[in-house]
Amino acid sequence: MSRADPRAGRWKRRGVRALITAAALLVVGTIVLLVRSRPMPEASPHARAVPSFAALPENVQICWLEYTRREAPGGVAMAGLSPKSPWNVTTSGLLVRHPRGDVVIDLGFSSHFEEEIRDYPPILRFRLEQTRAEGDTVQSTPDAIRAAGADPDKLTWAIVSHAHIDHAGGLVDMPRVPVLLPQEEIDFFVRYRDQKTRNVIPAHARAVEGRTTALHFENKPYETFDESADVFGDGSIIIVKLSGHTPGSIGTFVNVSPRRRIFHVGDTVNVVEAIEARRPKSIVMASTDHDPAAANAVVSRLAQLHAMVPDLAILPAHDRDQWLRVFGTGPHCEGGATVHR
Repeated sequence: MSRADPRAGRWKRRGVRALITAAALLVVGTIVLLVRSRPMPEASPHARAVPSFAALPENVQICWLEYTRREAPGGVAMAGLSPKSPWNVTTSGLLVRHPRGDVVIDLGFSSHFEEEIRDYPPILRFRLEQTRAEGDTVQSTPDAIRAAGADPDKLTWAIVSHAHIDHAGGLVDMPRVPVLLPQEEIDFFVRYRDQKTRNVIPAHARAVEGRTTALHFENKPYETFDESADVFGDGSIIIVKLSGHTPGSIGTFVNVSPRRRIFHVGDTVNVVEAIEARRPKSIVMASTDHDPAAANAVVSRLAQLHAMVPDLAILPAHDRDQWLRVFGTGPHCEGGATVHR
């Protein structure tokens, strides 16, 4: 009588274990998806401080500057089942042309991107490389500013929503521009100045040294925020704290007129639908948040603001579809005495 091959039994047991493991992962993944698909709790009730526009200059101009663009799977954009397919990703900034000087908000990648991360550990370097591919580039930050009719070497301020590689990198290419940052984000740059992490690129930390001014936030309510910083003192550019994605993340209101208002919110959300649905980032993108609990709370606060002021154009930094909705066409300037296209 022949004996059974013991190897067949081992393979059978391994197959069963593999099926059980796959089933368990599927169940866990489904549970996580369902849990994260649920809206987060609403923000605590908060009074609205209605802004005054009496001091707004008449000739403020605002421009969409686009540095890179690409596509990503819709499910990466926010937790749960995303309605976006694909996620049209942009790396963009705003140029505000003001009578008292030109201001840029977010500066995209450095033109020395590959060199800056060349000595990083392989896995971390790979993760950073996923944020940008060579074919994604539309134009460098200085070229985008020139195309909008401004001189990148003569900006009054560069305002960075936060310190990450795709928002602060362009500072390397404009070494003479003064930088406005919250003290928390200045400290964030300093903390990681000599470390190879994805929080701050050392070359970017060195690039801001000696030219940063700490934003002074006053106990002056603005919309649903208890503190605010008025860059020119006329209500045209108002900065508020959105701590969570990084310690000193900020949001910037740009008011061209009482009816034309944009709220740039950096990476607090990846797509505007996350605000409307009150959902956090996907698991993949949530790993970029310094303080996930605080970051999620900010989403609820933005949802509250959106409900109170539905006409306010909330602009996530990487949601190209929303940039197109806000500006109507591709990158261009609007307002002021002239319009550049």
